[in-house]
Amino acid sequence: MKTLYYGGTIHTMEKRTEQENGEQETFTALGTEGGRIVFVGSGNRETLPGYDRYICLEGMHVYPALTDSHVHLLYTMILAASSFTLCEVTAGGIAPDCMAGVEGKIRDYCRSHPGQKIIVANQYILSAMKEKRLPDRHELDEWTGGKSMIIYNIDGHSSVISTALMKKLGLPCEGHDGRFSGEEHEFMQGKVTNLIAANVTPAVLARGIANFSNLCARYGISRVCAMDGNEDVKTDLLTRLLAFLASRMEIDVRLFPQYMDLERTRPYRRLQRHPRAGGCGSWELDGSVGSHSAAFYPPFRDTGEKGHCYYENDLILSKVREAAQKGIQLSCHAIGEAAIDQILDCYETVQKEKGRIAEKESPLSRIDHFEFPSRQAVEKIKKLPLALTVQPGFSWLDKRYLKSYEQFLPEEKAEQQIPLKELLEAGVCLCGSSDSPVQSMNPFEQMLGMVEFYLPQQSLTNYQALCTYTREPARMLGEEGDSGMLTVGKKADFFVLKQNFFKAGPEEFGELHAEYMVKDGRKYEPMKGTVRELLKLLLRRKKKI
Repeated sequence: MKTLYYGGTIHTMEKRTEQENGEQETFTALGTEGGRIVFVGSGNRETLPGYDRYICLEGMHVYPALTDSHVHLLYTMILAASSFTLCEVTAGGIAPDCMAGVEGKIRDYCRSHPGQKIIVANQYILSAMKEKRLPDRHELDEWTGGKSMIIYNIDGHSSVISTALMKKLGLPCEGHDGRFSGEEHEFMQGKVTNLIAANVTPAVLARGIANFSNLCARYGISRVCAMDGNEDVKTDLLTRLLAFLASRMEIDVRLFPQYMDLERTRPYRRLQRHPRAGGCGSWELDGSVGSHSAAFYPPFRDTGEKGHCYYENDLILSKVREAAQKGIQLSCHAIGEAAIDQILDCYETVQKEKGRIAEKESPLSRIDHFEFPSRQAVEKIKKLPLALTVQPGFSWLDKRYLKSYEQFLPEEKAEQQIPLKELLEAGVCLCGSSDSPVQSMNPFEQMLGMVEFYLPQQSLTNYQALCTYTREPARMLGEEGDSGMLTVGKKADFFVLKQNFFKAGPEEFGELHAEYMVKDGRKYEPMKGTVRELLKLLLRRKKKI
């Protein structure tokens, strides 16, 4: 069916920079047919005949659909059914902000969910707690009445596990307080995920897919990069199930299996648009600031201890080289300066060897959570064909509420955050993302962190921030021919806002959401989350992920 959208403002994002008045070239009408854009220009139903359907935009604004470049899809979509949020950010600060408050919330949850076998609590904010610590397993045992429970710190890189859950996971309890961080935390998460997912029913699965898809549509997100897979389990059946589902979902998924053993990615390659691997999991080169496991050269100011890189340089170099040989797009987690230097050195070495070792071209390799680079790393990144995936919404939150950077880092390191504006204007591919479920999938929260960045002089304009969710992800994925702009020939994926985003003030970002999203030329209709709906999804023709 040939459809014309008219009577609004079409922001194509075609120009790479704003004009002097901050505006982009705009049009008033957009035509679609067969899931593609066939017309962008000016006119209305009287001046543009020949369409089967005419939809008036009623003065609203149209933008290219967004890409969230780093999501943990399995947890976001399915496992959230077993979890609740422990700490909330309120106008008055963080609540609860002490152990007594945490205890009360956990006891209340257990009373209201007596049949839940494993309890998961997210967003514990250690830096906001008066006691400046996670509870231990003995406290969890008392508060839950001996149930299986895990609490995740807000950054997702440390946790505390109750005695019952430790026993189910086969972890030794003797002499252990149940608190995990660094490698001890990172490399057991596959076992935790598998155990929780074993209790997921078809009804929970149906609700999870529906909730996730509807949430994406609410914010105009038509595509996500899914960082999933656990190398610490022998047969990762959950990720294979996820790939099967993702290839049939309405939201487009680009799967990055999180395996250091690149041979384990082979079964997914026939499903992928391009071979990809990495993300977090086994590809975490360090931890995070809040869990005191990010790899910096100086020690943390509050403990005097140093974070470190999880792997030796030779191992990472061999894996980067292998990925280049096989044409695999690689993604890896590096937050602290030492971890960033490690992966940059490997990428630089392999780039110099590229003419000798590369068998075929691949999209841009990535560094995810690229947060605290040295000055030398910034200059190096400008010369390499890499993409950086960032979540500035976290530093925005930290500066105003969490205060972990100022508590845990030497002062000069807190000021060493990624220079967003400098890198974007130097042509570096910069992609916005949520790291869901660590943060909300709301892209406007991340864009708020970009336009009101921790380092004010490195803040982006609204247009530049939107580019990190449109043009830049298309470039990172090697899919510029299909997405990133609203021009003839590209996919008809776009969303409609009442507001002109380019003129919105930061105080308005929290209220922004799509009036509706158009995916493959069709208006997205909210899913109901029924088992019958799930069965229909399973029968769909699969698409590349």
